[in-house]
Amino acid sequence: MSVRHVQVRQGAYVDSARLMSVSRSMSQQDGVEWASAVMGTAANLETLQQEGFDDASEAGANDLVLAVRAESEDDAEDAFAAAQDALGGGMDEGGEREERRPRTFDEARDVMPDANVAIVSVPGDYAALEAHKALTAGLHVLLFSDHVPLDDELELKRRAQERGLFVMGPGAGTAVLGGVGLGFANAVGRGGVGVVAGAGTGAQEVMTLLDRWGAGVSHLVGVGGRDLGERVRGGMTRMAVRALADDPDTRVLLLVSKPPDPDVAAEVLGDL
Repeated sequence: MSVRHVQVRQGAYVDSARLMSVSRSMSQQDGVEWASAVMGTAANLETLQQEGFDDASEAGANDLVLAVRAESEDDAEDAFAAAQDALGGGMDEGGEREERRPRTFDEARDVMPDANVAIVSVPGDYAALEAHKALTAGLHVLLFSDHVPLDDELELKRRAQERGLFVMGPGAGTAVLGGVGLGFANAVGRGGVGVVAGAGTGAQEVMTLLDRWGAGVSHLVGVGGRDLGERVRGGMTRMAVRALADDPDTRVLLLVSKPPDPDVAAEVLGDL
């Protein structure tokens, strides 16, 4: 009979990318049937309850929740140990305590004052606020967060266009800018094909095919799955197309998306 265990770590915020890595590390342990590392948002707690985990009901959005279903108590403990390793114990390789990492946007700006792109990866309810901070500071935004309300997306992209900045996302899982992969990006060769993508998995497939065929990628801009919808109307897609058209390293433009609104697609293609 399987055992179920939950650990709640109050005030231990972890971003989405790291949570996926922690979940994978836990799931790969012998005897683990199901495992997940999430923040204690209402949507995540509902998912955990559906999997039979009721012990995390008091967790809040800033609390880390580790949930494991395993064949034995020892297997569950091994999974939690793997989670701790994936999270990092606060020590460097020499056993010395690491310097404290920035925990706020302002602290991060102090550490990297010359940065021009901010990656926002917080629960969707809080993502717009952090993205607005980045826009105010003159930064482009890769909005990795999902579950961002559509009205927030519209306001962010309107404001970004006024400032000549990109808001890539929400739910922008991948981008490659100047050869640097952001989010979940494949290691691919540079080349003359610029990609604008409203579908993250489609973008990853395209970039790997371009690399395999020897074409290479100049830049890949992920705009979020709703950008070509009726309400957003392709604002970021158009900006990305114009930017890549003006880029001397880009010889070919490739657009990838989920099924777009037909009128919006026609408008975007009319700009080419």
